[in-house]
Amino acid sequence: MKKIIKIALSDILEIPNCIKYTLICLLFFIAVFAKGNNKYPDPYRKDYTKEQIHKLLKQYEQEKDTVGLAYTYLAYAKNQEEWNDPDESPVASYRKSMEFFRILGDSTNFYETVGSLGYYFMDRPIFHKYAEEYLAKSMLYYRRNKMPAYEMGHLINLANVYIQDFKLKPAHFLLKRAELLNESLKDLTTEGRICAARSDLSRHELKFEEGIVYAGKSLEIGRKLKINWLEAVSLFYMGICQRSVGRYKEAFKSFEDCQKITEQYISLNQLRRAVYSQLDQSYILIKDYQNAYKYSDLYRRASEDIVNSKVEEDIRSVNEYQLIRKQKEELVKIALEKKLSDAELDKLRFRQQLYILSIILALALAGILAFTFFSRRKLNRMEDEKVLKNLQIETLNALINGQEQERLRISQELHDGLGTLLSRIKILSGSSDSHSSQITRMVDEACSEVRNISGNLQPNTLIKFGLIRAIQDLILKQKSTSPQIIFQHFGKKFSIPEDKNLMIYRIIQELLANALKHSQAEEIIIQIVYQEQSSITLTVEDDGIGFHENAIGTDSSGWSNIRSRVKYLNGNLTLQTDAATGTSVTILIPF
Repeated sequence: MKKIIKIALSDILEIPNCIKYTLICLLFFIAVFAKGNNKYPDPYRKDYTKEQIHKLLKQYEQEKDTVGLAYTYLAYAKNQEEWNDPDESPVASYRKSMEFFRILGDSTNFYETVGSLGYYFMDRPIFHKYAEEYLAKSMLYYRRNKMPAYEMGHLINLANVYIQDFKLKPAHFLLKRAELLNESLKDLTTEGRICAARSDLSRHELKFEEGIVYAGKSLEIGRKLKINWLEAVSLFYMGICQRSVGRYKEAFKSFEDCQKITEQYISLNQLRRAVYSQLDQSYILIKDYQNAYKYSDLYRRASEDIVNSKVEEDIRSVNEYQLIRKQKEELVKIALEKKLSDAELDKLRFRQQLYILSIILALALAGILAFTFFSRRKLNRMEDEKVLKNLQIETLNALINGQEQERLRISQELHDGLGTLLSRIKILSGSSDSHSSQITRMVDEACSEVRNISGNLQPNTLIKFGLIRAIQDLILKQKSTSPQIIFQHFGKKFSIPEDKNLMIYRIIQELLANALKHSQAEEIIIQIVYQEQSSITLTVEDDGIGFHENAIGTDSSGWSNIRSRVKYLNGNLTLQTDAATGTSVTILIPF
């Protein structure tokens, strides 16, 4: 290192000053960083002594260096697995390392420690649920963060847990993924572990020949890399498969080689006990009961050693630790749920207030709309009443005007007709000459004139014989040969009130008078159509010269009387007039 620095400095002397100082600072920071990185123990270094670890722990505790404590406890756990001491347990060290990495927020090292603890629990079926939980968490973390080298190890360990629990389908999936990841990394240790797991999987699927092949591959890799545990596991799986296909001699050789390895390492005590059990069963199968008893006794002693060891004591304490951790998690969960429920309650209250306010606003709006609607309805009703009253006033005015004109006409008829006759009778009666015959004739004319006036005021025929006879009588009184007046009536007659009968009569009388007076027609047609006791249609047509509707002034009392009477009867008047075809007036009157 010193030589490299001297060479670097000699080269720097020949570089311009600004670049020179930059490079010196860079080298300084690299040196500081390298020194800082080497400050903490390497967790994967397996040659630490207890004294070194305890000294480092004491130092970091005094300095309150959390990072140092995290790395040292992890290194402590890894070395405890290698020390081959029954009174040393890595479980507590793993737990403490996990807690420190959690405090630091160092997720990578935290999940590596979690996975290592899960791996340590693999050989103990009662702790498989913890092994599965820890290994699955670590595997998912490294998968999310795209760290295949770390993920592969946890995939294989989790697959081994699934195989022991007879969850063979997910184990296949995990091993397949590990093989795919290793195709790019080409890690020989990982390949050996996958082959060992495949051998155990084939054993559980009763594919014993396949299991022997995989065990042979993993055994070869274990011996090549001098990985004792991989060699022992491969021999164990190979022995079971060989025995299952009846190759007892080879099976005993595999079990005995496995036994030799496991008896050298305390960390393989679970596998050693399993080997004793398999040898016991194998000797029973060949009826060698003396050796069977020997290995049965060895199995019992190994079990007692395991139960009474510090390792198993610490492992059992994990259950209590897990319970406490779960209680803490439950408390945190309850506190979080309470907080969420309070927030939800606040939201609910706000929503309730919002709903109440919305309902109040909706009711207020509905009230305003209802008030507006009824006000508008009342206003429309008042306007309708006003229109109706105006119509009634117009109708009454038209009737009054009609009555006044009728009175004027009667007064003229009395003055011009009856008054003149009476005056002449008076003159003749006062003279000395005898004019009795002339007076008699004049008195007859006066009587006839009175009857005509009386008939115009209230047609006697209408009262006695009805509308049809009254119109026929009206036409006869005209004594008109030019224009020719044609009267037609259709449908079944039905009873009509007298006042409406008189109105209809007056309408036809006025229309006929207008046609006779203004149309210069050669033919006038009057029609009455009765329609099933629901309405009457009146039609008065002529073939005269017609007229322009705009030419009818406001002072035209005839048309005004007609329209007012039609409105009074709730009828509908249609007027068609043309100089070429004449005039047609159609009135529909409902009943």
